[in-house]
Amino acid sequence: MQFGRGGKPSAGAFYDSDFSTIDTFLAQALLHGMQGKNDCRVAIVTMSRPNLAVAGFADSIERYYRGPAGNFSQVPPMGMRTAGKPGETPSAVTAPFLKKKPDGTPLHVNQVRTLIDTGDPNTLFRNYLQSQYDQNAFFVLAGPATNLAAALEFRGMKELIAAKIKYLVVSGGAFPSGAPEANMAADVAAAKKVFAEWPTPIFVAGSEVGTAFEFPGASIAKEFAANAPDHPVAEAYRAWKPMPYNTPAGAMAAALQAGRPKEGYFKLSDMGTIAVQDDGRTTFAPGSGKHQYLIADPAQKDKVIQAYVDLASAKPVFPQRFRPPVAVDLQKPEEKKPEEEVKQP
Repeated sequence: MQFGRGGKPSAGAFYDSDFSTIDTFLAQALLHGMQGKNDCRVAIVTMSRPNLAVAGFADSIERYYRGPAGNFSQVPPMGMRTAGKPGETPSAVTAPFLKKKPDGTPLHVNQVRTLIDTGDPNTLFRNYLQSQYDQNAFFVLAGPATNLAAALEFRGMKELIAAKIKYLVVSGGAFPSGAPEANMAADVAAAKKVFAEWPTPIFVAGSEVGTAFEFPGASIAKEFAANAPDHPVAEAYRAWKPMPYNTPAGAMAAALQAGRPKEGYFKLSDMGTIAVQDDGRTTFAPGSGKHQYLIADPAQKDKVIQAYVDLASAKPVFPQRFRPPVAVDLQKPEEKKPEEEVKQP
């Protein structure tokens, strides 16, 4: 656990995504890169669709960053929603598991095989929020708002979020106006609920920010190869589509803003209220609301892209072992029977 000068730990990061784009995995790596700089602590990672293959890859990223000791005692179960459709399984998420060590053994091992290898998102939210100092954590949402909307219905969760979470940063929408964006359109009802009821300030990185500051694919062969040659995200990036290519980085923008809000990477709109329309479009009404959207500042482009590369490709800084401050079973909340395996198409 990282602690600041006054003994208070750095902010806890709660990351929720559907993991449908390579950008969402890069954002997970970026959060861990910021953890290595004491900007935050990655508390838990949750997924808003029931896809074991994708959850297994996201879990392997957590194990890559938490180190050998973490593989036994410090890796929280990957949170995975069990309702809904599994969605697409990109072949890129299985590619890293094919890479071998010199002795022929797998470099990365998928340890998410059945439903009991995952955790219930609501239970994980509750348990890990309880272990945070008040106002010393944040949420990053890079996908449909399904899990966060469900959390708002969970008994006592809204009050717990208000006590522990300082702000939510969302990747999605289009500002000041634009066509329906995929993350919002995927679950309109959930997006409406979160923007209407979430009890903390919300910052939003619209699709225009993601396309303005793209992640440079050239860094996979340069910085990743030099700093983290066995990085599972680098393997997935190579397999996602033919190299070389750059990718929109809305999820990375949201994660960067969340972990380093005072760096001025992005300009912010006036305060106001964001609403989601029935077709998934987002609208912004300036005024007394607690929502703001990020604005890509051309003068900051090189600085932002350098931060993307440096943080996502950083060598793992293995966390120290510690006992969670809340005496609850965090390993397998709400354990299911083995036969309740999620069947994938």
